[in-house]
Amino acid sequence: NTIFLKNHSHIKIAIMVRITTVAVIFASLSGANAFAPATFRVKSSTSLEASKMAEVRSAVDGLTKDNFSDTLTQIEPFLTQEAGATIYKKSLRRIVRAAKHLGTEVPEGYAKEAKATEKKRVKQDEFIKVKEEERMAAEAEAAEAAAEAAEAEAAEEEAPAEE
Repeated sequence: NTIFLKNHSHIKIAIMVRITTVAVIFASLSGANAFAPATFRVKSSTSLEASKMAEVRSAVDGLTKDNFSDTLTQIEPFLTQEAGATIYKKSLRRIVRAAKHLGTEVPEGYAKEAKATEKKRVKQDEFIKVKEEERMAAEAEAAEAAAEAAEAEAAEEEAPAEE
């Protein structure tokens, strides 16, 4: 009997190692779920924004000659205050396309003061200011150089006349 126990002790160790490994795997799997959220919910603000975007999209898709100006005034607050850069750009492109198709025109400056384009507009304005200042400085420098050249030419003409 003791020989049987001595010969099979390696089997007992192997079984204990396997049981321990399985227990560790189950423990780690259940521990990972402890940090996962219990339920998946959609935030209400996201769903509201998505529904507003869907409303704007359907309004743009449903533009006709009769409702064109009314629809534009109805969706302009969303485009100027809430829309992100992508939905703003896409919506304006769709509006312009619909206007051409219907034979009307989008009002000048429609939704130009949008939050989505504010940073871009500020950056562009600063760039234009810098370029304008550079142009003015170059013009002043050119005018000064022209005046100096005219003075030098006048001095050369007087010099031979004195001799």
